Amino acid sequence: MEHQASGAEISRAKRLHSILLFDFIVVHVFVFVIALGMTKTSLIPLMCFPLISITLLTFVLFQAKKTAKDASWFVRCHAMLAAKRARLFMTLFIVTGSFTAVMYFGGAQFGMSKITSMSLAFGLGQLPFMVALLALVVLEFDAEHQCKDGKIPKSAQSLSAKDVE
Repeated sequence: MEHQASGAEISRAKRLHSILLFDFIVVHVFVFVIALGMTKTSLIPLMCFPLISITLLTFVLFQAKKTAKDASWFVRCHAMLAAKRARLFMTLFIVTGSFTAVMYFGGAQFGMSKITSMSLAFGLGQLPFMVALLALVVLEFDAEHQCKDGKIPKSAQSLSAKDVE
């Protein structure tokens, strides 16, 4: 849906999408690969990586809640869409991350061999997460592009209509 949005509205609406894209691409792809490469020397980068991501996702949720009181329907629609995706991603991240950590670090306590626990950790834990991450990156790029053009995605319109009532 086309909407006459000012430049200030577009930049405010685009901000949360940009933060989510930064978290998805920079943190979950680049920082994760760097942290994974450093696991032989230290687990500290691997432990800091989820904290950075959860901090960014929580920031998006709080900003979206604050933006829900905004008078601009355009900004509110995009903020609620970003919050919905941040909440979904945080839930997925915590569930699959917990499963991966339990299998990776505690697989031996369940009587599994190292290769079995690593296969479960990365096959059942991380593979679905990475597929969902790819889908969310594509959806967020589309939402940010529509935001630049002053459009509101259909999924964001229905979110906003529920919020107003």
